[in-house]
Amino acid sequence: SGYACELKIDGIAISLTYENGRYVRGATRGDGVTGEDVTPNLRTVGQVPLVLFGKKPPAVLEVRGEVYMSEAVFAELNRSQAESGERLFVNPRNAAAGAVRQKDPAITASRRLSLWIYQVGFVEGDLRFASHSESLDWLRAAGFPVNPESKHVADLAGVVAYVGQAQQGRHDLGFQTDGVVVKVDRFDQQARTPFFGGRNAG
Repeated sequence: SGYACELKIDGIAISLTYENGRYVRGATRGDGVTGEDVTPNLRTVGQVPLVLFGKKPPAVLEVRGEVYMSEAVFAELNRSQAESGERLFVNPRNAAAGAVRQKDPAITASRRLSLWIYQVGFVEGDLRFASHSESLDWLRAAGFPVNPESKHVADLAGVVAYVGQAQQGRHDLGFQTDGVVVKVDRFDQQARTPFFGGRNAG
């Protein structure tokens, strides 16, 4: 079954909810339990699909991901701030977090945020996955942006190689990362391996 390896994106954790394939709610994930409703703001992020692909989407679907600001957009934003005599942003993560929480969705839209989705959360309806990799394939097919650097590896040697490549290439991605996430790929095995596990979306 192997392991699912992913880059940990240095952005702001969000949750998107769909009813019958249509976007209805977006929230920050806050402390993982409570978050802030930012539905209209996340609607302006171009990579958030408003309607999912596929013939029969689940009645309710919640997915989790990370909204971030690319390094190029961040540099341009700070140039613009400097020219206007306004305060510079410390880093792309803070700039993204501030943009998501704007009272005016038009300001959020102007900040040109990006998104990676990395997990299926709550599902109500007929949608089951045997593994994390299978869920990522479904997310891609449904229209969600899934990081192409996410990879399935066969064994721990593959995990070590992935971590080495991630460290070596992290400055060439165009966005900031702060580590690697490793999960046992099969959900039935995750349940027996809490150290590597996630929650079974099915």
